[in-house]
Amino acid sequence: MWKNYLRIAYRNLLKHKIFSTINLLGLALGMTACLIILQYVRFELSYDRFHEKSDRIYRVQHDRYSDGELQYQKAQAFIPTGEAMMNEYPEVEDYTTMFRISAESDIVMTHLADDGEMLRFPEKEVYHVKGNFFEVFSFPIIEGNSEIKQLEPKTVLVSQSTASKYFGNESAIGKIISHNYAENYEIIGVFEDVPGNAHMKFDFLFAWQEVSSDGGDNENWRWDGFYTYLLLTPDADIPVLEGKFPSFVEKYKASNVNASINSAFSLQPLTSIHLNSNLLAEAEPNSEAKIVYALLAIAVFVMIIAWINFINLSISRSLERSKEVGVRKVIGSSRLQLIKQFLTESLVMNLLAISLSCIFLYLLDPYISSFIGGGSALSLFSSTDFLIGIILLILIGSALAGMYPAFVTSSFKPVLALKGGYTNHHKGSLFSLKHGLIVFQFMISIGLIAASTVAYRQLSLMKNSSLGIDIKSTMVVNTQKTFGPPGSDSVFTSRLNTFRDKLNANKGVKGITASHDIPGKEHLSMMPNFRHFKNTDELVTLYFTRMDYDFIPTFNVDLIAGRNFIEGVDNRSSIILNMEAVQVLGFENPEEAIGHGVNWGNENLAKAEIVGVVDFRAVSYKESNYPVAYTSTFFPYKYVSVKFDEINGANAAEHVAMIQNSWNSVFPDQPFEFFFLDDFFNSQYQADQKFGQLLSAFTFLAIIVAGLGLYGITLLTVSQRIKEVGLRKIMGASVSQIVSLLSKQFMVLVLVAGVLSVPIIKFTMEQWLANYPYRVEISWWIYMLPIAMILLITCFTISFQIIKASLINPAKLLRHE
Repeated sequence: MWKNYLRIAYRNLLKHKIFSTINLLGLALGMTACLIILQYVRFELSYDRFHEKSDRIYRVQHDRYSDGELQYQKAQAFIPTGEAMMNEYPEVEDYTTMFRISAESDIVMTHLADDGEMLRFPEKEVYHVKGNFFEVFSFPIIEGNSEIKQLEPKTVLVSQSTASKYFGNESAIGKIISHNYAENYEIIGVFEDVPGNAHMKFDFLFAWQEVSSDGGDNENWRWDGFYTYLLLTPDADIPVLEGKFPSFVEKYKASNVNASINSAFSLQPLTSIHLNSNLLAEAEPNSEAKIVYALLAIAVFVMIIAWINFINLSISRSLERSKEVGVRKVIGSSRLQLIKQFLTESLVMNLLAISLSCIFLYLLDPYISSFIGGGSALSLFSSTDFLIGIILLILIGSALAGMYPAFVTSSFKPVLALKGGYTNHHKGSLFSLKHGLIVFQFMISIGLIAASTVAYRQLSLMKNSSLGIDIKSTMVVNTQKTFGPPGSDSVFTSRLNTFRDKLNANKGVKGITASHDIPGKEHLSMMPNFRHFKNTDELVTLYFTRMDYDFIPTFNVDLIAGRNFIEGVDNRSSIILNMEAVQVLGFENPEEAIGHGVNWGNENLAKAEIVGVVDFRAVSYKESNYPVAYTSTFFPYKYVSVKFDEINGANAAEHVAMIQNSWNSVFPDQPFEFFFLDDFFNSQYQADQKFGQLLSAFTFLAIIVAGLGLYGITLLTVSQRIKEVGLRKIMGASVSQIVSLLSKQFMVLVLVAGVLSVPIIKFTMEQWLANYPYRVEISWWIYMLPIAMILLITCFTISFQIIKASLINPAKLLRHE
């Protein structure tokens, strides 16, 4: 019996090649889009779940308050936090503390090779760890003692790729490496490279060493620059444990911290960090759950559009197959047999579609993997859960797409079916469902076009708005400079001046400036005890950094009040504020701030005079600008920015070579590392740009799938009313009148879909834009543009077939009557 069902299904597919192709392509494209997005979503949701105890690992979040007002929320806590919590609470089974020293200072790793050459590499992922790191996390050790739980003093573990970079095919075990702050550490193990779905990446794990200059690390409750992870017991109650933290803060609060400053701790599940955390000092840039789930919704919508196409075409063709049903019933077929036949056809179509989708996926995999990330999309098929999901997708899709047409068609009465009654008298419920599905399909398409438009405009707003600073044609050199012993800054500055002189002698160099931070880089230095201008009892936290005397003219910074730093005149007692800092300190306007003194903490501590106010972006428009105080001293110059007349593809390599030669001649002991500032700054929009591109791509795909379905329905509509077209032409109807008559119902459906989609678009886009501090307005044309586009696409799709039918000689259309 099933063999017969399959044979008939095969014959029907071949008999109606156009409709079979439309159904097959629509379903295959929908499934391909769905699989691509599912790979991305699966990867994003898999973050940190490879750890054996991932469900019991939590990161400690630190919130800092001043006078009861939240100053910041940070992914880092104090050095002794983890150990103290383990000692205080039985719910805490173990802990580890991680200090990313490469975020505080630019680290240069050194190793004396066997041939006497001193190897030097700048490194970005260097950590010192405390506690039982390998008891908490599950990073496999592939060389050395695999049972290591805690690192002994003066030992270090390195990643597999790092060991290969430094030592080639030689074993790394027993080798000695050093960095700026840690000399002669022995490598005792090599761990597998950290997987891509880990929220933190590292290449070096050094044993802990004291970082506190006074009182020891166990008493340092002032510096909150350390990642703390807790391994909780299986029966730990998180809300109850967090409820104990206020008394913990009171017990361990540092005695020399101002009474108005307070802390609060909370716990973040390890597996939720990547998608749900955007705190100060995150280990790596995180993604956003809203983007992941938005893409997942798009995948579902594209699949729904494909299924709607199948249902609509099946409903439309059910009228043509009414005589077939009548004949089958007359010769003895039961309704159940007919239902099985139609469901078999649906199943065969879905199986063919998933097969074609796999071919598309194989062909597109290299592009998908490089653009979306998360490895090969084909890796999905190695997952048992995914294969089960595919089977369910096929079965559910076959049932949803084939059930209604199967039940409706199998219910036709034989006598009426054989007389053509179902063809001549359209059943209202049948066509009401079809029109409803078309409206829903149009609503999805209109919504996706509107979302793509808003996403593009929001990204354009953020990327094209004025920064108050000119970052174009700027090459930045990382100096690897760190806090050093007294006098080291003057030695470095002297060499830096030599470097400036060498560069200024080159044609095309407009300016050179040195600074501790650069636009687009997360500022980590904070001064929490500035005093409010009007309410001197109120403490204010400002970000604090250094720029030299050439920073403002080189970058053409908007200096809106006061003056620039003057070399030889200004020192640590002079500061320049940005507009946000002026507002935070309580000044009415920039001019009011000029000349005023600002106290840092107690009156017997530092004082500074405000000499200028600037207005430029320290960070992207994705977030509120930092309130920053700039000094011309104190901090090391970590970056040298070289401004050129122009940098383009033709001269970029020449400029890089020129700067590298000058750098190597002045700083032969420092690696040369550079980047272009505009690229670095715009990298902050990478996630938004990728989301916008994916949204546009799948919107385009959804429109194609919907267009295929509309084309198929138009073909059926025209074929079912072809004799009516012939009669109307004989009666004198023009081509335009016939087009208007047959296309009117589709245009009405588009307008209905447009009206219904407007409030949904408004609500959804307002919710999405609420996450941005600077956002575009949703103008009236945002609603009208997608409706107009769908109207044009619909008009073009259906008019082509209707005009083609209208131009046929009426005698040919009616010769069988």
